[in-house]
Amino acid sequence: MKGYLVYREEEAARNREFIRMFYEEGKQCSISFEYIPYNSYQKKGLPDFVLNRTRDALVSRWYEGKGVRVLHSSCITEIGNHKMKTLQYLKENLSDGILREKWMPDSVLLTKERLAEWTGAAAAQDKGIFCEAQDFWKRDGSCILKSVDGHGGSEVTELFCPYGGAGKKGQETWEELYHALLLFQGKECILQEKIESDSRDVRVYILGGELYQAVARQGKDDFRSNFSLGGSASCYKFSGQELGYVKQFLRAFKKEILGLAGLDFIIRKDGKLIFNELEEMVGTRMLYQVTDCNVVRDYVRWLLCNYEAARLNSYK
Repeated sequence: MKGYLVYREEEAARNREFIRMFYEEGKQCSISFEYIPYNSYQKKGLPDFVLNRTRDALVSRWYEGKGVRVLHSSCITEIGNHKMKTLQYLKENLSDGILREKWMPDSVLLTKERLAEWTGAAAAQDKGIFCEAQDFWKRDGSCILKSVDGHGGSEVTELFCPYGGAGKKGQETWEELYHALLLFQGKECILQEKIESDSRDVRVYILGGELYQAVARQGKDDFRSNFSLGGSASCYKFSGQELGYVKQFLRAFKKEILGLAGLDFIIRKDGKLIFNELEEMVGTRMLYQVTDCNVVRDYVRWLLCNYEAARLNSYK
C-alpha cells in the first residue's frame, strides 16, 4: 500500500523526524510512505491514500477529484485553517443543548479592508471607527485579535482599549495598537472576547474520529498557553460531565473524518471548557514529551484498518 505525505518544503524540514517515524511505522504495516513536496504533488502518480499536511484545501480537493482517499478532506482542511469557518461549522452542527450554553468566545470577522481602516484610525487616534471592539473594550478593556489561518500561537495578540473605560489611556497605548495592527496587514482576522483562564487550556487529540488523549497546557508569562511558546503541559483527565461535553463536539464532525487533529478548549477560571479552535494539522511533540503514547504508530495502524474497511465496503 502506498501513502503520500504532502508537505510544504519548509514544514517538511522542521518535521523531518516526524516523517521518518511514518516511514518506520509504515514498514510494520506494509505501508510505503513517501514525502511529496507541495510544489510537485500534481506531477506524481496516484497513491492509495494521501495525508495532506499543507493546510491547503486545494490539495485535498485535487486528490478527491482523482478518487484518492485523502486526510483531511477538503472540507476539514478548509474550516480547520480558517477560525471563523470552524465556528460557523460548529454552529450548524452542534446539538441545541450545547448551543444554548456559552461554548465559544464572542467573535467578529475583520476583513483585510476593515483591518486596514483600523490601522489608519489607530495612527490618527480616531476612536470612532473601532465599533467591532467597543463591547469587548467596555466590558474587559481588551480583546484578542487572531489571523484566521494562524497556528501554534502565531499571529495572536491582545488589543487594549486606547481610551477611557477599563483600558489603559494615553499616547503609548495608541502607538501599541497601531504597531500591533500593522503586523496583521493583508490578513483576514477574527476579533474575540478574552476568556479569563489563567492562561490554561486543554488540547484534545483526536485519532480516527475518537478521543485519543487530552493534554492541559499552562502559559508562561503570556495569555497564550501554547507549548511551542514555552508553556508547560501535563496529561488531563476529564470529569464525566466534561467528557460528555467534548464528545458533543466530536459528534459535530461525524459527517467528516478527523484522522489526526486537535480540538482546543480554554479552561475558564470557573472550570468551564470554552471551545477555542480546531487544529487540523496538529503537532504531536507534546504527546511524546508528557505521555507514553506512540501516536504515529497508532495513526498508521488506524490508517491501515480504515483503508482496508473502505476497500471491502467498495465491493459490497
